[in-house]
Amino acid sequence: MLFNSYEFVLIFLPLCVVGYYAIINRYKNNKQGLVLLLLFSLVYIGYTNILYLLILIPNMAICYWICRYMNNGRMSQVKRKGLLISGIVIEVLVLSIFKYYDFFIGSINSRFSLDMPTVNLILPLGISFYTFQQIAYMVDCYRDNNICHTPLEYALFVTYFPQFIQGPIVLQSEFIPQIRRTELIKPDYEMISKGLYRFTLGLGKKVLLADTLGLIVDSGYVNMDDVNAVTAVVIIVAYTLQIYFDFSGYSDMAIGVSQMLGITLPENFNSPYRATSIDEFWDRWHMTLTRFLTRYVYIPLGGSRKGHIRTYVNILIVFLISGLWHGAEWSFVIWGLMHGLAMLFKRFMKEHGISINKLLGSITTFIFVNIAWVFFRAVDTSEAITLIKKLSAGGWTGISPDIYESFSKVVEVSVIQRLSIALGMETYEGAFAIIAIVIIMLIALIPRKNTKSLSEVMIPNNKHMLITAILFVWCICSFSGVTNYIYWNF
Repeated sequence: MLFNSYEFVLIFLPLCVVGYYAIINRYKNNKQGLVLLLLFSLVYIGYTNILYLLILIPNMAICYWICRYMNNGRMSQVKRKGLLISGIVIEVLVLSIFKYYDFFIGSINSRFSLDMPTVNLILPLGISFYTFQQIAYMVDCYRDNNICHTPLEYALFVTYFPQFIQGPIVLQSEFIPQIRRTELIKPDYEMISKGLYRFTLGLGKKVLLADTLGLIVDSGYVNMDDVNAVTAVVIIVAYTLQIYFDFSGYSDMAIGVSQMLGITLPENFNSPYRATSIDEFWDRWHMTLTRFLTRYVYIPLGGSRKGHIRTYVNILIVFLISGLWHGAEWSFVIWGLMHGLAMLFKRFMKEHGISINKLLGSITTFIFVNIAWVFFRAVDTSEAITLIKKLSAGGWTGISPDIYESFSKVVEVSVIQRLSIALGMETYEGAFAIIAIVIIMLIALIPRKNTKSLSEVMIPNNKHMLITAILFVWCICSFSGVTNYIYWNF
């Protein structure tokens, strides 16, 4: 069940929010509300395929049992560490079987001309995210043997539906204290209104911006033979913007839904394309993933404490893991390797006192991120290389007609395009698409006025609520079939 679907927006979400507060008010007990949230989360996960729950529930039970047994107070540190390692191995093994088995077998078959059978297992919903979340939980329990949560608290921590599929990746220390408050949770109408605003803003990012840009990107990759140089640039930049608005839009919706339920999730994006260097980009992009990789991979590997060479190796390992975590394809590994090498180069410059102008840093970082995204989006490495080669193929007279036509299918785009033609503005083939992408890029580059989140900046007044209502109705009217999120399969 997608956030950008009628069944979620018009049925599931209202029932969940109203039912949550009604149950709490009826029983005067927050625990009953948590039970309801857990039930809604399980329904949300199993809505597409009940097998997702049959894989998830035993996985959760094993992880929870390991943590409870590890912190029973009667176990030596050596045995606790052994349990931790066993738990991490189990989590990684489950992830590897369902997500990477066919990838590894296919790679071996291709490399050694073998014919080992693949199994074509389903990819459990959200497995990459809840695997990392459970690993973080086990490590936290190992580091602090006083951590002890009830099965209900742990189950809701793992399955909590707003962030289950695509994050943000939440830590137990920032989630469970919020749901185990002893005081009775009452509806906070200001927080609910801010949550509705944040949800609607994310919905707009997804439906009005990301999905529109996706028409250009999908058409470009399908009609690769027709792509000229200017079209290649448009496709690459369009995907850079699409993945940002798609993923940050989901994060906004997850944070917004949680606010409606009185729960605060961590921020996940902070104008990443304004970064002046690659390390700043990762401080701004998918911030909870960066936090996880830093705390639970980079630092345990030794971080920067064991010399230059070891530090460089650790950085490469982290980004190779990040690439492989995103997808079972060599193009994702190359994407991770590219970012890892860029981080090494930036660190080398810093160690030798080499600095560059911030404007030049912003431009080079943005160009690099764009090229790296090509490998992220392409079906395989050969397709990525083909598109990059198109940059030097010539043909700057206009965007390829088939690709421009796909962009024009959007009602709003079609109306404005006809207006521009009537006013004599369409003198360059595809000029409107380029102008639209530039405008959308400027939206992505808009900085925050302060360090507060978007929800905190919003003031629940008549003006903001009217804007929220108009945008919400616009998004609902723009649902043109269910479109998956880019990170849905990760």
